[in-house]
Amino acid sequence: MLEKFKDSVKDFSSSVKSKVAEKELDEDTLNPLLEELRLKLLQSNVSLEAAEAIEEELREKLLGQEVGRGKVQETVDNAVEEVLLELLDDSFNFEEKLDEADEPPVVFFIGFNGSGKTTSVAKMASKLKDRGVVMGAGDTFRAASIEQLEEHGENLDVKVISHEYESDPAAVGYDTVEHAKNEGKVALVDTAGRSHADQNLMNELDKMIRVNEPDITFLVVDALAGNDVLEQAEAYEDMFDAVIVTKMDVDENGGAIISISERSGKPVAFLGTGQGYEDIREFDKEEFVEEILE
Repeated sequence: MLEKFKDSVKDFSSSVKSKVAEKELDEDTLNPLLEELRLKLLQSNVSLEAAEAIEEELREKLLGQEVGRGKVQETVDNAVEEVLLELLDDSFNFEEKLDEADEPPVVFFIGFNGSGKTTSVAKMASKLKDRGVVMGAGDTFRAASIEQLEEHGENLDVKVISHEYESDPAAVGYDTVEHAKNEGKVALVDTAGRSHADQNLMNELDKMIRVNEPDITFLVVDALAGNDVLEQAEAYEDMFDAVIVTKMDVDENGGAIISISERSGKPVAFLGTGQGYEDIREFDKEEFVEEILE
């Protein structure tokens, strides 16, 4: 994964190296190369605002540096590493947040249809099974959504709370939280995929949150959605604490993590890396940047 992003950084390093002898990096040398990097980042599904932010930060770090040919790769890689580590946030400690939550801990999963919410709920249920979990089928809108979560529940031997389709999702959330409270478990609540253009569904989600007061709300986004993740971050602004990026195993671009981090200012907490229940891992920005620079 991340092949296009990695290639963009390598090409930038090579371009700087080809232009530098034993001299200072001046604007005439650096600006065209940074502009080229920005275009390649855009092709890697990095948003324009994130690409411009990276470009500007690199300009500040590299402009005026005296770099010999033998040190170009190291200098550029160090600058890229610093810029990306400053932009990314992996400070979200999920287990710690659960420990600090009131009983029962309540976790909501929100996002557009097709982003991988329901699968992420199931993966998190598998991850937290030793704590004890109950899943709530709060998507009472999408056809087969309840059956999908119930199938995951059967596979994992985890209780699923559900109502009829088109019933009040806030009530599903409430019953899930009550069950979790009675059983001493963690409540994981799925929600319907919503677009900010559908005000009725957004009102329902707002009601679910007001009624159930989740301790943690994850925005689930699809790595393959490209710059559409910006629309999703905007649609759910102020409604989520951290991000789960799914389908990272098939994403060659790597731009979604950069884009949503820059736009939302919220930490990326987990990456979905496959179809199995175990295919979810905590986001580590050092590891992510190291993979880009390897």
